[in-house]
Amino acid sequence: MQKISLYFDESGDLGVNKGRFFLIGAIEIDSKHDKEMNRRAGRIINRFKNSYNISKNIEIKGCLLKRNQRIELLNKIIYKGVLIRYIVLDIKKTTFLLEKADDKNACYNYLIGLIIKDVIKDYPNIEEIDLYLDNRSVKIGNRLSLKPYLYNKLVLEQLEFTIFCKRIQFNVKYLESESCYLIQWVDIISNSIYKLYSRKINEYYHIIKPFIVFESRFPKGSFGQ
Repeated sequence: MQKISLYFDESGDLGVNKGRFFLIGAIEIDSKHDKEMNRRAGRIINRFKNSYNISKNIEIKGCLLKRNQRIELLNKIIYKGVLIRYIVLDIKKTTFLLEKADDKNACYNYLIGLIIKDVIKDYPNIEEIDLYLDNRSVKIGNRLSLKPYLYNKLVLEQLEFTIFCKRIQFNVKYLESESCYLIQWVDIISNSIYKLYSRKINEYYHIIKPFIVFESRFPKGSFGQ
């Protein structure tokens, strides 16, 4: 059975008047390597903390890293076996659509869905996808709505276009980021890519770029204008 894992985090704020861009990033790994990758992630984070005399109880946040620390971590966590997917939203072009909490929830689910849609395109035989999200994402997305949204949008809707429709199992799990090192990794990666859009800093993006398998800007027709 073909199965992959996706670890998500976001940078920016989906609220109006809180910055122009909102980015959702994901680390993709083969589910067979989940435990191995989590152990590796933990070793790298904890060695980094030791080298900078950071307490083990303090979570490493991408937005608080200094330039040399960010580059050091990116060069350690970006390697063969780690694939990156991300989508960035131009809030200026969608402000009028994001006035209510339900609007933001629908937008968040839609952006996640675009990432998953590309995953399914890349893996035609995929049968199961594990999605791991930071518990903080609940503030944006309704934890009860994402799973049925993905199934309706990416499985059931295919019946409109083909007589053959295979079932895909979406397992959505919300975790505390301080207890999941791979979510901490994607926080660092997402924040580093985000700086390309929010501050036009491309140094970190170039480190990550060789491992990016999907990047999208929304809405495509007017992004950044």
